Amino acid sequence: MSRRRAIFIVAAVTKTETSPRAPVVATNLTKVYGAGETQVRALDDISVSFAAGQFTAIMGPSGSGKSTLLHCVAGRDTVTSGSVRLHHRDGGETELTALTDRALTLLRRQRLGFVFQSFNLLPALTAEQNIRLPLDLAGVRPDPHWWRTVIDTLGLADRLRHKPAQLSGGRIAGEIDAPTPERVLDRLRTLGA
Repeated sequence: MSRRRAIFIVAAVTKTETSPRAPVVATNLTKVYGAGETQVRALDDISVSFAAGQFTAIMGPSGSGKSTLLHCVAGRDTVTSGSVRLHHRDGGETELTALTDRALTLLRRQRLGFVFQSFNLLPALTAEQNIRLPLDLAGVRPDPHWWRTVIDTLGLADRLRHKPAQLSGGRIAGEIDAPTPERVLDRLRTLGA
């Protein structure tokens, strides 16, 4: 079995917590790939909570389990053991590890956001179609004010009909030329408001 390196979780509070319970709580997460001599323990009894209004950085060396942790907490991958709970504003709770694939798909579509390292844009769709795709799949029309905020924040008003290959990486990232952490967080705060 391979030895694991440490994952460091750093949180930055950006507004006051409004709920006595963290919206996302992962408890004793373990994720094992393979078996026998090729077994890799990607997560080994990790517990963490993510508070409302908080941006969290998960840091560690390559192979320490950062992506695995994010994928398990977001319901994009299964855990070998442990619990991932989403606490609702109405006091309810959802245990991700107990959901079917279909239920997980609907939950991710309706309640979870995930920012990928790569753009994951569909090359055959325009910028507008790529942005609207999750909403279209859910059968939801975007709120006009929210839509304008997203488009203006990303500086895409004149590029909505362009395909991903016709956009620069800076344009896709909202024209953040030298992405300082503060500028990236400001963009996420604006879009998440």
